[in-house]
Amino acid sequence: MQNTNTSLLSVKNLSTHFSTDEGTVRAVEDVSFDIAPGQTIGVVGESGCGKSTIGRSILGILDRNGSIVNGEVKWKFGADSGTEVDIAKLKQNGSEMQQIRGGEIALVFQEPMSSFSPVHTLGNQMREMIQLHQKVGKKEATEIAIGLLKQVGIPRPEQRIEGYVWQLSGGLRQRAMIAMAISNRPKLLIADEPTTSLDVTTQAQILDLLRGLQEQYGMAIMLITHNLGVVAEMADEVVVLYLGRNVETGSVDDIFHQPKHPYTQALLKSIPSVSGAAEGGRLPAIAGTIPHPFNRPPGCPFHNRCLEFMEGVCDVKQPQFLPIGDNQKVSCFLHHGGEE
Repeated sequence: MQNTNTSLLSVKNLSTHFSTDEGTVRAVEDVSFDIAPGQTIGVVGESGCGKSTIGRSILGILDRNGSIVNGEVKWKFGADSGTEVDIAKLKQNGSEMQQIRGGEIALVFQEPMSSFSPVHTLGNQMREMIQLHQKVGKKEATEIAIGLLKQVGIPRPEQRIEGYVWQLSGGLRQRAMIAMAISNRPKLLIADEPTTSLDVTTQAQILDLLRGLQEQYGMAIMLITHNLGVVAEMADEVVVLYLGRNVETGSVDDIFHQPKHPYTQALLKSIPSVSGAAEGGRLPAIAGTIPHPFNRPPGCPFHNRCLEFMEGVCDVKQPQFLPIGDNQKVSCFLHHGGEE
């Protein structure tokens, strides 16, 4: 685990809720993790576990009915990282947040087609992002944008920049999204399911691109995904979420070779393998479905799907998120003796 003194981003006890007509949806509850400069951290879990909500909380782009109700999001602000600010306390449209968003922290959305404007050219959108954070004119911003498109492997960037995003293939749209995200050389890139809608070959190309850009710019990456194969290839540290809560964190080696939480173990068993396919066996699946955040079960949120369930303990008490070993933390009574 990273020390907050050396962390670029330190998330501590973050809770994000959404108000609805039916009541309050607790999408993220008491989540903590750190990201060091140049580090890649994988945030994993099934759909509905709050992964994307954490990314949007960090950037201050929650829906109007959403808000951070507790916790800290400490960020090393400024060119020399000498000032620390709590993003959770900044106004979403305030000047400091606008400097951070797109400038120091950038986001690659899961579906670029719904993130770009369909009625403005790619050049218009990239120039706006560049000129918002850099003191350059339209011509220079255009030259920067063309260079970025070329850098991420988009052919004929001089022509593409004056076209529309819907004219691009899925892989090229994702490259264009990455080009715009890195246009101001962010210190942290949040990549939200960057390869989900792409074929396997294009996925590998996008991951290679992200790895190369990280090495070139020295930026940290927060990789939000449900694909554990991508995490194994890219990440240094892993945060495993279930129903908006930390269940386990640790180095990628520890998580993959010594998983402690039953949910982490079940996720790893569900990864397709060549040997399993050769034997003709069925792919193991986690029984049941993740509960809705509006209707959380009592006790451990995973107890009703857990093969290690202990009646009278797991369904009554909420396990704490505590250290186990040198580099891991886990929220499970199997390792912490049923303490409250």
